[in-house]
Amino acid sequence: MSERMYPGIGPDERTSFAAYSAFDIPEDLRELHGRYDVVAVAKRVRNFRYAEEWIMMMMGGWIATVPEVPVKTGLGKVIWEGALAADEFGKRLPELRCGRRAMASGEPSNQGFADFIQSLAEPETPDLTIEKLTGIFDVFLPHLVEVYELHMRETDQISDAPTIEILDVIVARKKRHITWGQEVLDRLCETEALRERRRNRADTLASELKESGGVTGSLEIERDNLN
Repeated sequence: MSERMYPGIGPDERTSFAAYSAFDIPEDLRELHGRYDVVAVAKRVRNFRYAEEWIMMMMGGWIATVPEVPVKTGLGKVIWEGALAADEFGKRLPELRCGRRAMASGEPSNQGFADFIQSLAEPETPDLTIEKLTGIFDVFLPHLVEVYELHMRETDQISDAPTIEILDVIVARKKRHITWGQEVLDRLCETEALRERRRNRADTLASELKESGGVTGSLEIERDNLN
């Protein structure tokens, strides 16, 4: 590459530099044309927001019925960060050309998933902490992480970059939540009978989740892409 002279006043004031060196930046290797167009992304973001809204409301309602103080206090941070996630998805929707009605709240992928959420929220009494936490930390949050990571890999890396950045932060938080929740469950399930309660609850909800198609209504398709 030829060198150019910066025109100073005198010969001693001239400095040389490589032509266009200011543009020697790393090549952007991202590609256009991901799996989802803008309409599909908007629908998925509404689905994601619905899930996050319900996590926040569900656990917020449980706070008063959880007798274990460390669980009660720990859930506070999970609820707060779930609220942040719902808010970020809500802010993303106007950028995806959604109408005002679509931006007002999240949207379930189908009635089956809405029914699954109700099953997830069902435990209410103070003696059901294991059932409450199992549904969230053994079943639902791992599912959301799986789907969020898939979206980050398969969406348009350039035009949907804002969604990817949102999901990247949320996934990191969700993984911390899962680790905490599963450690709590391990301590709560001290006997084989309690561990059996955890397994039964997880199996029942996992079956309902699979039947509903998951947060986006396409669980089997997404799992095929993960394999």
